[in-house]
Amino acid sequence: MTNFHTPVLVVHALVAVMGLGSITSVAIVAATARRAGRGSAEVLPSLGPLLRYAAISLAAVLTTGVLLDVTANGAFRAAWWLRGSVLLIVATGLLHAQARRAVRLGLAEQADSDLVLRRVEWIGYGMCALIGVIVVLMVVKPY
Repeated sequence: MTNFHTPVLVVHALVAVMGLGSITSVAIVAATARRAGRGSAEVLPSLGPLLRYAAISLAAVLTTGVLLDVTANGAFRAAWWLRGSVLLIVATGLLHAQARRAVRLGLAEQADSDLVLRRVEWIGYGMCALIGVIVVLMVVKPY
């Protein structure tokens, strides 16, 4: 391992915790607004910045993960837990794109607010579940 492994690991953990936490915020804000009966036009504009921040964080966590493997001289490259984690990050990115699309369409079309918020809420919870599985894979390293 190189001297850069520990600093990259710290940045990776910070991005995962602080950056990807905004995904949880998306789910919570959408759920709270929907239950309170607030209109989507009132709430969706605040979800846009959270989703943009989450997009940057997803890219950063993937980049720092690749850098971790590089600093470890490719030691993790063949591990299935890493491959599974990468696939789950990609799946999270796809769900993220759906959430951004739902927000964008909800703002443009003034669609049924309950339906839009419910969709963003469930996509947000789905992203949280995938990130939870990634964390388990990173800690347990089952295979």
